[in-house]
Amino acid sequence: MKVRNSEFLNCLGFLLLFIISTYCSLIPNDWVNTDDPKDFGLLEGITYNIVHFVSEKNLVSVGDHVQVGVSDDNNSYQHWSLRKVEGKNNHVYNIINIGSGTNLDNNGKGVYVSSLDHDSNTNPYQHWIFMKIKNNTYNIANVRNESRSLDGSIDSNGKLVYISISNKNNSYQQWLFKPTNYKLITKVVDFNLDVNYGQMLTSNATLLRGNNRIENPTNAIIEQIIDRTEEKSNVFTLQIRKADSFEVGKHVDMTFEIGINIFNLINVKVGNNIGIEGKFSSTEGETNSETVLDTVSYHIQQKVIVPFHTSVIVTTIVDKVNILTPFTARIRITGKADRLSKSGTVVKKANIDNNAILYYLQRKNAKDLFLDKDFYYIKTNGTLGIDGYGFGSVIKTKSISGSTRKKPIILYQILFIILQFIYVVSTY
Repeated sequence: MKVRNSEFLNCLGFLLLFIISTYCSLIPNDWVNTDDPKDFGLLEGITYNIVHFVSEKNLVSVGDHVQVGVSDDNNSYQHWSLRKVEGKNNHVYNIINIGSGTNLDNNGKGVYVSSLDHDSNTNPYQHWIFMKIKNNTYNIANVRNESRSLDGSIDSNGKLVYISISNKNNSYQQWLFKPTNYKLITKVVDFNLDVNYGQMLTSNATLLRGNNRIENPTNAIIEQIIDRTEEKSNVFTLQIRKADSFEVGKHVDMTFEIGINIFNLINVKVGNNIGIEGKFSSTEGETNSETVLDTVSYHIQQKVIVPFHTSVIVTTIVDKVNILTPFTARIRITGKADRLSKSGTVVKKANIDNNAILYYLQRKNAKDLFLDKDFYYIKTNGTLGIDGYGFGSVIKTKSISGSTRKKPIILYQILFIILQFIYVVSTY
C-alpha cells in the first residue's frame, strides 16, 4: 500500500508541476501599445487572423514567403500572435506565426517568416509597431532603429505581400486583426425568482399506475403492503433575451445552474436534490432558450387494511405545479483560448487572463460588466417555466362496500334458476 501511495503522489506531483510550468510559461495577456494611447484593440499572447482590408484575404505564410489567401480556420500558418520585444520601448513587438513558431521577418522588400536559425527577439527586421486606422484595423510598420523612424509598412496588392513606404491612409497597407481559436464560457447563476409577478397553478396528480384494487372475498380482515417506486418527469424551460445575455455560437457557450434552494421555495421536487443545470442550444430569434427534463422518484410504502367481503381502491396523490415566473440572475464569464508560450509554441484551450476576457467581451458589445471575487459578471433576467411535481405524496383508500359479497349471491341465484328449469323439464 505504501508503494502504491508513493507512486500516486509522484504522479500527482508530476502533473501539478506540469500544469504550473505550462501556465507560468504563457505570455501574459497584456494590452498592446499602439500609436494611440487610448487604444485597447490588441492583446499579447492570443491568436489572430490578420486580414487585408482591401482583398479581405488572410495573411498566410507559404514556404519561403508570406502572401494573402482565402480564409482557412484549420491552417495554423494563417494564425498569428503578438509578443512584446524585451528591452525595447513599449511599442515594439514580434509577430509570431503559429504554424512555424517563428517571427514575421523582412529584408526591406519581401516579407516572410524567419527560419529557426535567424529567429531572434533582437533582430530589428523582426520588430513591428502598430498604427491605428480605426477599430481593430492597423498599419503594420517595421522599425529598425532606436528613433522608431519607420522603415516601411506591410503592403499587398491582393496577392503578394511586400514592404512599401509607410502611409496610414493607403488602404492596401491596412490590416484587420480578428481573434480566433477562443471560447467565452458563460454561466447563468445566482437566480432569484419573482413569484409574486408570476403565474402559479397547483393541482393533484396520481402516482400509482395500473390496477390498484384490492379485493377481500373472505370472512376475515386482511392486510396488504404496498411498496412501490413511481417516477414522474419535471419539465423546466428557461428563456433569456440575447440583448440581456449573449448570442450563443462559435465563440460563446452559455450554460445555467439553478440551485436546490430555489425549488425548495416553491415546493418543487428535483431528482438529484442539488438543482438543475443545462446548456443553451436553441438560439432562434431574439431569445436563448433551453428545456431540461428531470426525473423524480417517489417511494410509496403503505399498509392497507381491507374489511371482509369488501373491495378497496388505493390512490396516491402528489401536488402538480405549473409556474411561469420572471427571474433575475448573474452571468459569470470565464474563457479559454489558444495562447502563446514564451518559447513560441501554442498551448491549446488554455485559461485566459481577465484582460483577454474584457477584450473578447468588448467585441461582443457586452455592457455593465462588473468584477466580483476575480470573476467578471453581467446582470440578466428572463423567465422560468416549470411543469413539475411537489415533495410529499398522500395515500388514500376508498372502500367499495359489499361489492365482493354480491358476486356469490348472484351466482347462487343463477344456479337455483337452472335447477328449477331442469326439474320442470324432467317432470314434463
